[in-house]
Formats: sequence, structure tokens, C-alpha cells
Amino acid sequence: MYSKKKMRATGITVAGLCVAGLAVAGGMAIAAPAATSSQAPHVQAGALINADGTVVHSKGVKAVTVAAPHVYCVEIGNEDVDLSRAIVEATPRDIAGSPIRAVAGGCANGKGVMVGTYDAAGHGKPNAFYLAVL
Repeated sequence: MYSKKKMRATGITVAGLCVAGLAVAGGMAIAAPAATSSQAPHVQAGALINADGTVVHSKGVKAVTVAAPHVYCVEIGNEDVDLSRAIVEATPRDIAGSPIRAVAGGCANGKGVMVGTYDAAGHGKPNAFYLAVL
């Protein structure tokens, strides 16, 4: 059987851990970023873009222009990003398996990524997409 001192010490330790856990959880809620910013520490720029060209959330993206119903120009806002040396990845969001093409430096005087979205037959079709510039 446990002594009263051991039980008291155990109870105090458990209570302290609970308070510490609540403080950490509360800190995470307070430190949460705005809904329009992306949490992407390992990309230079990135975004989730709807089929109509609106930005859901982004990091380092200055603007998105719809050049045609299925062609988007994603202008990178960070002047330090060199698109001629960057790795660019675009992934379709709403129509899984649909072809997508991303050309780094293809618009905005070399400071943008041109993204084209297509259907399975290769015809232009608006589609939401994720873009990452690594």
C-alpha cells in the first residue's frame, strides 16, 4: 500500500502535467496563423488555388491571373525566388488524375508560374490545384 506522502507527490505531479498540457494546447490555439496563410516551412512559395483563380491559402504568392478558363498565371511575390533554378510541382485538386502542366517563369515577366489544367482527353478544363515552388 502506498504511503500518504507518495500518493500526495503522485497527485501533485499528475496535476502539474495536466496544467502544463493545457498551457501548451492553449498556446497552439493562440499561435495559429491566419486561415489565408499556408504552413509550408520547406517551400519558397506555394498555394491552393480554386478553379476560378481565387486563392484559398498561400505563401509567397503575390497574385493569380486567369489567362484563359484553364490557364493560370501564379505570380511569385518573393524577389529572392529564382524560378530558373526552382523545382515546381502542380497537383490537381478536384479532378483526380487530370493532366496539369506548370511552366516556371512562363508568365509575369519571368516571376510567375503558368499552370494549365486539362481533362483526361487533353482538352482545357478549369480545375483547382496545389502549387509548390521548392
